Amino acid sequence: MNNYLLLLQILIPLLGAMFVLGAKNDKNYATDNVYYVAVWTLLINNLLILYTFSKMDVGKTGIQIVEKYPWFNLPVADIFLGADTFSLLLLFGINLSFFAAELCVDHKTDRPKTLIAAELLFIGLLNGYLVAADIISFYVFFTALIAPLIILISTYGSLRKRNVLIRFSIYNIIGVMLLFVAIMLICAHKKANVPLNTIGNINLSGTIEYFVWFSILFAFISRLPVWPFHHWISSMSSTLRNPLVFVVGNLIPLVGLYGFIRFWPNTVPESIAEYAKVFEGACILTMLFLSLVGLSHKDLRYKLFAYASVYYLLFLTGVFLPTGVLKNNIGYSLFSYIMIVTVLSFLINHIETQKKKLNLYAGGGILCYMPRTSKCLSLFVLAGIGLPVTPLFWNNFIIISEIFNYSLIFGVLVMLSLFIVALSLLEELYRMKDKSYAESSCVLGVDLPNLNFTVYIGCLLILFFSFFKPLWFVF
Repeated sequence: MNNYLLLLQILIPLLGAMFVLGAKNDKNYATDNVYYVAVWTLLINNLLILYTFSKMDVGKTGIQIVEKYPWFNLPVADIFLGADTFSLLLLFGINLSFFAAELCVDHKTDRPKTLIAAELLFIGLLNGYLVAADIISFYVFFTALIAPLIILISTYGSLRKRNVLIRFSIYNIIGVMLLFVAIMLICAHKKANVPLNTIGNINLSGTIEYFVWFSILFAFISRLPVWPFHHWISSMSSTLRNPLVFVVGNLIPLVGLYGFIRFWPNTVPESIAEYAKVFEGACILTMLFLSLVGLSHKDLRYKLFAYASVYYLLFLTGVFLPTGVLKNNIGYSLFSYIMIVTVLSFLINHIETQKKKLNLYAGGGILCYMPRTSKCLSLFVLAGIGLPVTPLFWNNFIIISEIFNYSLIFGVLVMLSLFIVALSLLEELYRMKDKSYAESSCVLGVDLPNLNFTVYIGCLLILFFSFFKPLWFVF
């Protein structure tokens, strides 16, 4: 029996996007109205996710909430939506982070209707992707997620956005087409839509088996910062200066990571799983390369991109390991990781804005002028690199331990990559806090607004509580 909880979590952001697009183009009222719509939309969705958690036994594994909706009859293809603790935790982390972002976003942004409508569209589609429980709806949401990102890149990208859009389109169109052919072959083999948790029971053979699984893997890899696809993602991130757009772009690799989490463990045939070491090696070498590039790069936002990419690849390496016990640890880390990257993106945007106002283009010592910003940035950087009061510390320790158990060389390279990316952030933090560059201790009007500071402290408290009990919000 359907209770429509999962369907509502998809529809509410989509309806919010429609309300935003329908707002009047009145400069005096429209800007604030679209932000209020987004805030209330995300608040309602977060409360609905918490209510859904109350209907689940978080101690159990597997999908616990299933909703079935008829789609079309020839051939028979019903849509299944399903949620387990892992997918619902990601839903909450994403929606909660965007809610915090909406409270802190600058209302003077150009084209606010486009920004907020595309953001809510992206959230609704991503929610659908995370709760899709059959391969057809999974594919539909996977493909549709391209649309809002294209809108945001074309609207808020820099002068290089044309080249970025071309690379983005080429890789993703190829991935989408290969995934479509693979899914059609699976459906033709079973003569029906296939639930995601039964794909491992499909017996394909020979060339078809290799084509289907490598097409699926290519589709997911095309959205991850793994060589050779890391270039379009790095180019995209360097063109997105709006912090909200940067957060949306940073979640695209999550789409590929989640696809591997749903398809790889206990479903991939042994003949395909033999190539796991090749994927792991590519991930780890890309981690090392991106961490070194981030260390040498002067742009703080690029350093944040390098940090985000390295940690995505850490989680992906954990997925490839021949053990099925890391999914919850990856989920707990992702919950904190998404929130940390979101806050860091907004803090960096605030610092860059104030650098222009103070004519401090080098940025050295700028945090001496803004003590609240300095405190928040220091705490979130420390949390991001594994401060022992966030879930990133304990859960990443477990993931890295399993990598060392699997391969000593892989473990050493992973630790080296994490050390370099942490050094990159700490080096920039020290430079911005260096008092030798500052002419005065404080400049009025450049520090964080009260609302932003309150929101960031609230996020820190959430991370602190999650360290002691990852699902502390479930009663």
